[in-house]
Amino acid sequence: MKDLADHLFDILENSVTAGATEVRIMLGLSSKRFFCKIKDNGRGIENEDVTDPFVTSRKERKVGLGLPLLKKTAENTNGFLRISRLEGNGTFMEFETDISHIDAKPFGDLAKVFVDALRSWPEVDFEVLIDREKGKNEQVLNTKEIRDTMDCSDIQHKEIQDFVYKSIDKELKKIGINTQFGKF
Repeated sequence: MKDLADHLFDILENSVTAGATEVRIMLGLSSKRFFCKIKDNGRGIENEDVTDPFVTSRKERKVGLGLPLLKKTAENTNGFLRISRLEGNGTFMEFETDISHIDAKPFGDLAKVFVDALRSWPEVDFEVLIDREKGKNEQVLNTKEIRDTMDCSDIQHKEIQDFVYKSIDKELKKIGINTQFGKF
């Protein structure tokens, strides 16, 4: 995976594959450290060693490289990846990476990840929060609210997708994440 956006989309795909109907994502940047926290209501992780490439719940192949690659990406920059099963159903995961580190991957187009998620899984409720300062989060996307306002099929319209992209991209830039030009 060439950038953090690829990793983020892979995590969202894991959530949906695990049966999640609600996925909450928080993104932030503090002192050159990018962090991402994701909580879903899927089945939850089935095995504690999900960062082992030979441990996967997939039936079509016996390896899963997404989480091991993300762990390596984070650790290569003195960051971390943590994953835990939530009581009841669901998974919570968080990762952090030092974007000023020489081995840091570029952000990629993080805003596009959410538009692609809307296209791929229109039935899933996504909530995206931006961490303005530690503990001060601002919601920038809530697909449930969009659905409550209009037909579910309308979430697939280009105007909605353009609005989602511009809104998230604008908020990411406000905290110092320029997704179109790499790291800064």
